[in-house]
Amino acid sequence: MSHIGIVRGESNINYFEFSINPEEIVEFGEYVVTRNKKGEMVIGTVRDIMERNFLLQSSRDNYLSLEMDIKQYGESLKECEELIATVKVLGKLRENGEKIDILPNRVPIPPGERVYFLDSEILKKLYNAEGCIDIGTLINREEVPVGLKVNDLISRHFSVLAVTGAGKSNAISVIVSKLVENYNGTVVILDPHGDYIKLKLPKTGYEKVNIIEAKINPNDMDYEELADLIGIKKEASIQRGFLAKALETVKYERSVGGRELIERVMEKLEDWVNIRTINYYDPNKKIMKDEEISANDAETIRRAVMRIKRFLRNYGSLLSGEDLIGKIEEGKVNVIDLGALNEEQMRIVGGRLLKEIFEERVSYEKILKNLERFKFTKVPIREEMEKELERIRERSKALTKPILVIVEEAHIFAPRDEENDASLILSKIAREGRKFGVGLGIVSQRPNKLNEDILSQTNTKIILRIVNPRDQRYVLEASEQLSEDLLRDIPSLGKGEAVIVGQAISLPALVKIYNFKELGGDYGGGDIDIIERWGEEEEEEVEIDEL
Repeated sequence: MSHIGIVRGESNINYFEFSINPEEIVEFGEYVVTRNKKGEMVIGTVRDIMERNFLLQSSRDNYLSLEMDIKQYGESLKECEELIATVKVLGKLRENGEKIDILPNRVPIPPGERVYFLDSEILKKLYNAEGCIDIGTLINREEVPVGLKVNDLISRHFSVLAVTGAGKSNAISVIVSKLVENYNGTVVILDPHGDYIKLKLPKTGYEKVNIIEAKINPNDMDYEELADLIGIKKEASIQRGFLAKALETVKYERSVGGRELIERVMEKLEDWVNIRTINYYDPNKKIMKDEEISANDAETIRRAVMRIKRFLRNYGSLLSGEDLIGKIEEGKVNVIDLGALNEEQMRIVGGRLLKEIFEERVSYEKILKNLERFKFTKVPIREEMEKELERIRERSKALTKPILVIVEEAHIFAPRDEENDASLILSKIAREGRKFGVGLGIVSQRPNKLNEDILSQTNTKIILRIVNPRDQRYVLEASEQLSEDLLRDIPSLGKGEAVIVGQAISLPALVKIYNFKELGGDYGGGDIDIIERWGEEEEEEVEIDEL
């Protein structure tokens, strides 16, 4: 194997330069190998390439003098050219049969050492260990598939970050299709904009895709959640107070749910305005009470009623007593279509769904451990545990196994410097989910608008093109694995290309993610074809005119 260059100048344990063999083509991002001072094989990636010419490097050069030099030296100019590559050391290489280990390099690379291309077979072993899903290929080596370790990807969480149109939905579609079709994984996607409602997997089509329309279930909501849902502002404390009393009273008087619950609360408030007296249930003392209300209070209640009427007019069709958890199916991609809701409602519905998924998984795993711990204890204790396990199984068989939750447009649910129920449960899943088999994937086109604590807990980051400097810096600060030199690659990435760093990948890599549609799948997302739409309208108008 011929060498591609010779180490030159100064070097250390992290970086070295080499002069490129004029007969070889070396590209940015290429993988190379050389030896350190102890003779150990060291691998690295080319992070910069500079070309210079000894005959044209005088500080006194200007355009005219360069023209004269070119004429004077002619063909001999090429003999004085030098290409210099700067390499970042990734570590020293240790092969153990089929297994490849990369260990820290602690010895510098001596000048004069030959540099070679790293063999693609080594890279294949490095990036495709057992228990991986391959999601693309190395940008510089199309023959080398890049795999992500499933256990680390899910249990240690991941994020997909990029500007709009850079390929986030494509990347997510590739990942979930591999998890579901290769490993029978259960995935839940919170989908605010309907990007996945037409999802079709490459091998199984629609068979393993479950589209769930996000209905609003007010049955288990407290008055604060209900007030947020209806649109009563937090500072409207008197309106919220009357709403709380009406809600407790309706729940006490009769068992209702879904739209009927909201309608009964509205009717109760209207009755109070008409009779100028509120007769409400006090849950603390467990008694009914009567109080007269003032004209101001009556007007406050009317405003609450108006908000409820507006809410029922706009969103009444989405109210339901159905259990979303019960609709999640095992071994499928479960797409929760939130498109009909506004952002506040998305946070409420999404936050409650995530909370229930997490709590049920925690209960299930704890009971399993306790059953093993108390296998020789009294029968009644075990019977109670078995009943609880059976309740969870009946509610959703999917929650008896690990589950991955992917949150699209995560900055909606967990905005920076803002706390809500959705962000609180996402933060809890990010911290504790791995112990109970709840994985988290967050997707965002505005990283600097995203909760920093949650972003920093995602230990694998798939970063497609990001051009906003504030987004770039924010991602760097929230990632231990992302370095300044890799950050510089991000703005220049093409569509579908990504920098991937973290625990799920053996080494940081520049990856061309597979085109999901070329794999045989579809997700229906993408930009609207403006010209085509305009053309359709013109055709329709022509047809009408002809009639």
